[in-house]
Amino acid sequence: MKKRKTDPKTASSARTPAPVIASPARKSGIGKKLALALFMPVVLLGMVEGALRISGFRHTPREKVLWKPTVSGFIGTYEFYIQTELSPPGYIWLSQPNTPYTDRYGFRLPEIPYQKPADKVRVAFLGGSTTHGGYRPYPERAIRIINQAIGTNRYEMLNVACSSYSTHQSVKAMDRWVLPRKPDIAFVYHGWNDAFLAVDGHADKEKDALLGAGGQARLTMPAFLRELKLTALLAKLAEASGSPWPRQRVAPDDFEANLEAMAAACASNQVRMIVMARPEQRRADLVIEPLTTNSALGQFARAVHGTDDYATLYARQAEEITSRQRALAERHAHVDLCDGWSTVSNLLERAGRGEFGDHVHVFHADNCHLYDFADELLAQEVALAIAPEHAEAIRAYLDSTNYLKAMAEELLRETAPREAAWFAREALARATDESERAALESLLRQAEADFEFADLFRTGRWGGTDQDFDSKIRKLTRCLELRPDDYGVMTQIYRVCIYMNRLEMAAPALARFTARSPQQRYEWLQFTMESHLQGKRWAPARRAAEQLVQMNPQHQVAQSVLQQIPANVP
Repeated sequence: MKKRKTDPKTASSARTPAPVIASPARKSGIGKKLALALFMPVVLLGMVEGALRISGFRHTPREKVLWKPTVSGFIGTYEFYIQTELSPPGYIWLSQPNTPYTDRYGFRLPEIPYQKPADKVRVAFLGGSTTHGGYRPYPERAIRIINQAIGTNRYEMLNVACSSYSTHQSVKAMDRWVLPRKPDIAFVYHGWNDAFLAVDGHADKEKDALLGAGGQARLTMPAFLRELKLTALLAKLAEASGSPWPRQRVAPDDFEANLEAMAAACASNQVRMIVMARPEQRRADLVIEPLTTNSALGQFARAVHGTDDYATLYARQAEEITSRQRALAERHAHVDLCDGWSTVSNLLERAGRGEFGDHVHVFHADNCHLYDFADELLAQEVALAIAPEHAEAIRAYLDSTNYLKAMAEELLRETAPREAAWFAREALARATDESERAALESLLRQAEADFEFADLFRTGRWGGTDQDFDSKIRKLTRCLELRPDDYGVMTQIYRVCIYMNRLEMAAPALARFTARSPQQRYEWLQFTMESHLQGKRWAPARRAAEQLVQMNPQHQVAQSVLQQIPANVP
């Protein structure tokens, strides 16, 4: 008898067992197990949290701070400020654009076209505040020297440095803003901020992940998690297993890697690179606060360099940084070295011999920034490094009476009369024309007449080397006696008083000020009113408020003063 064929589909279906539907009791059992599996860790964590609280455990997690600087500088006695804003992705910032000192992109003026003209040599400068500069940074000075020496405007400056940049930011700036603008030369001056400690103790590269393209923090922790002792414990364990604390903004190996990254980018784009060997303050009397035992810098100095002495730490960091900068130039044919270390060392030796005259300094008290005078002399070497093919013309120009006289006039305008006097004397030593000599002698007398004012202002202003309040105010008051209409001195008196918590002392010191414009008078009245209020001198405070309201009826503080202080107050 013939067997009947079986349909595979039917056979398969026949072999498949019927689904088993779990009973309600079984479902409940699984649910209890899942709930218990979830509940037990919560209970355990709660017990740990409770135990930590009972034991009094305390630890503040090391949070990363997306810090950004405020840029400042001086034009004579006037101190200006430029705000900065974060410019993600990554941890980098830019100066506020469209100010009297910055272009539409936030770079230092003068603004240059995005597309490089064929007849120009574009020099891009990267670095921190030493390159970003004050009123007249060394990049501007160097480019001016080259152009005036060769009689053209062929060389142009693209200064994308910014205050507080380390090489971590400059790698991003080169890729994002420099290379698209097709520079011929990239001048890189770093080594200060890389070696410093960040305010939060974290390295710069640790903060990149915090900022996305939109500028908002990518990782945020809910408030309730921040308050848990368990969170603090986990943070402490993670921190204990990490690298030594606190950390430099850029570790030495990362510093070298960043320089290599910029060198590679320049090579790929046929850009010549010049690296500055960082200067060093080599004098024994380094003006700096001593390293305290519990300070972050003290901890770092002991852990990394085995010293409690600031001068030793400074020298060791300088050696480590400059050795890596020099090695970079030796490794790459397209990378040249501008020896800022040797240049500034020579300036320090000359200053020590008294060649520049009394009270002419090279470094500011921070042992990092150069005074305008030294910045100009450094710019001379930068110009030669940028345009060695024009070295003969540059040296001839720097030795000319035209250059020396122009620098004397410039420094005199910028309240640096002792430095102006040195340039005037150098020009006199070369001048042969009698009328030219007479003009230079007059310029020298003007500079010498300003010595007292400049010395008092330089030490007495906020940030000056004199730390005593009464002494600072005496010096600034004397400055106002010498120049009653000096707006910069007026604002410095107010700043010293408010920053040193002596606002009540501002009005008496400001009494001699003579405003040169309604805006200056308006600010003077505000400072005076605030000082009188702080000193509880009600009658003069009301008089100042009355004048403010006449100038601006919407001045809320002045209106409040008039409402609360009677007109006949004694």
